[in-house]
Amino acid sequence: MDILAARKKAASQAKSPKKPEQAQASESAAVAQPEPAPAVTPAAASVQETAGTVIVKPAAAAEPETTTQPLQEIELLSFRIGGEEYALMVDDVREVLKIVPMTMVPNAPAFILGVMSLRGKITPIVDLCKRLGLQPGVRDEKSRIIVVSTDEEDVGLVVDRVTGVLTVFPDEIKPAPENVEQGAGYIRGITRKGDRLHILLDLKKAVAIGD
Repeated sequence: MDILAARKKAASQAKSPKKPEQAQASESAAVAQPEPAPAVTPAAASVQETAGTVIVKPAAAAEPETTTQPLQEIELLSFRIGGEEYALMVDDVREVLKIVPMTMVPNAPAFILGVMSLRGKITPIVDLCKRLGLQPGVRDEKSRIIVVSTDEEDVGLVVDRVTGVLTVFPDEIKPAPENVEQGAGYIRGITRKGDRLHILLDLKKAVAIGD
């Protein structure tokens, strides 16, 4: 074979198509390559791979922020009767007066000392010591009448001393102990301020004249 014939034969072999086995192998390689998974931002979703499968989970919704309202303090008017400290809600107190002359009422309950005229209104006066079953209190120039308002009716409460105004939080008012018997029906709760206990009265029960 001359040199020209050998060159023609080599050229024809270079231009011939690939064998079927080679073409099939190339197609298989192209199919085997997986498509890239779509990009997902962490804020929008989370991505998990399980056995070659991409699972996209939506991000959990953010929990709403909750704000706790601070407890409001309660103002109490403290006073002393029978050697003990008591208190009433300041919102229920209209005014504090010195002891004034009063008119006796026939057949009135023993704890009703009488009535007085207050700005043209007849106001009954209650002796809290007798009302609560306590020993008689002190009656002197420091004794006072606390005028309270309940159910649109004014009532005067005679006390030994008015000792001031104190502030407490609602959760600082505790129920009265179960072993307290005397006057327990008129007690709303007990609170401590410093080293002193104050008994908070249930005003409506304490001034209920018909009971």
